Amino acid sequence: MQEAQLTFFGGVGKSGGVQVLYGKGKQGLLFDFGVEHSSLLFPTQVTLFEPVNATPGRELRQFLLGGMTAPLPELYDAQQMEGLDWAAVRRVWENREFPDYDRIHLYIGHMHTDHMALLPFAHPDLPVYMSHDSYSLFRGMVAGRHSKDTGAKITTCDDLTVVDFGEFTMQVVEMDHNATGASGIIIDDGTHRIAYTGDWRRQGKHPDKIDRFIRLCHSKPIDVLITEGTRLTSDPSTVPLQITEEALLASFAEIVREAEGLVYLQMSPRDLERMADMIAIAADQGKSIVMEASLAAVWHTANREGLQVLHGHPALDVPVQVIDTTMADGIEVPYPAVSLEEVAERKPEIVYFFKFPDLAHMIELETLGGPQGQSHFIQSDYSVKIEHAAVSKFLNAYAITGHSLSNGGHAHPEALASLIGSIAPKTVITLHSRFPVSQDTRGVKPYFPVKGETVPVSSILEAAASGVNR
Repeated sequence: MQEAQLTFFGGVGKSGGVQVLYGKGKQGLLFDFGVEHSSLLFPTQVTLFEPVNATPGRELRQFLLGGMTAPLPELYDAQQMEGLDWAAVRRVWENREFPDYDRIHLYIGHMHTDHMALLPFAHPDLPVYMSHDSYSLFRGMVAGRHSKDTGAKITTCDDLTVVDFGEFTMQVVEMDHNATGASGIIIDDGTHRIAYTGDWRRQGKHPDKIDRFIRLCHSKPIDVLITEGTRLTSDPSTVPLQITEEALLASFAEIVREAEGLVYLQMSPRDLERMADMIAIAADQGKSIVMEASLAAVWHTANREGLQVLHGHPALDVPVQVIDTTMADGIEVPYPAVSLEEVAERKPEIVYFFKFPDLAHMIELETLGGPQGQSHFIQSDYSVKIEHAAVSKFLNAYAITGHSLSNGGHAHPEALASLIGSIAPKTVITLHSRFPVSQDTRGVKPYFPVKGETVPVSSILEAAASGVNR
């Protein structure tokens, strides 16, 4: 029987794009399915301005030929790569031989593009697993045109679900990240146990989930810990701490309470728990909620699918209006439309959830309706920062007060070190990082994989035991 092994297709020495294939016998499990931020191409995000996108209709071909995703044809929809020269794809990967499994399963840890961008291109028979809330968010992203849909068969997993693949099991463990539904996994094949954190943080709303992950790993125990290291730098001691989610929301409440004009809010449409909290806070301050249509579609559809984390949340009962000019064909929401002119007449009453390409709305909102007090602009972990030249230009033109309320979705280097030391695996692999060698591993021997490498788990452990760092 083929022993357990790992193949590293993405996330090695880069930010994002983790694609690791675990396999034993004839069963394989790939986690995750995104594209690295620093790749030649990065999938379209509605929050970015003029990104370098793949050519419509040829996306999968370009991702494969660019070495941006695993060169395993069984993962992909054949119709979307018809006529592709697989010899050319193999040359990109230096004609390496990769493991051949009877069945590959896919687990997607969360709905950020650098972890799930290939999902729309998945083979219809590919078995895909994700948390219940990740699936709800994905349905919202499709409804809001933030992602294409997929033909793959998706199985949703509740927190702590154990999936048995025969050769090994996978336990799904909810984590804290700034994407709703984020989770890690623990793989157990009876001989070795591998824990994968996915993306995580301690400064968020649920540090208790990180503590629980550590306890679960203690109960196994863990041979190989795979963690992200996004915030590592060449000198991790210089990395600043981030504010907590509690402090961030308190600052938001203060800004909304004191604002005399309109409040513009740019925030990640993947963080629906923060969106819910901000909606509830604004409503408590007597504000009305107005949204750009695609954000409203994400919010409505994800909640219609039954987001477990927002069960009973007061934001679900808050009325929402949608700016009429943002409605596009194919986007359907059950909320009443409101015009820019109407919003301009009652600026002090409004918190407007909007996205970067709609900055032009400020021209009308700030000039119509007469003076009603200074407006405020809040950037809250949105991909286009408040320092962006186009944003600054608008804030300066209309004397709008800007605020950055962000705490990021990734763990501080000290939190990473603490997690590694607390779990105390036999070895640790830091992915999703440009500086994995700078990680303080608290005495745990690290292993540094090479992109495209296939290595038995036993060999990784032998390297750690011998003190040989790869």
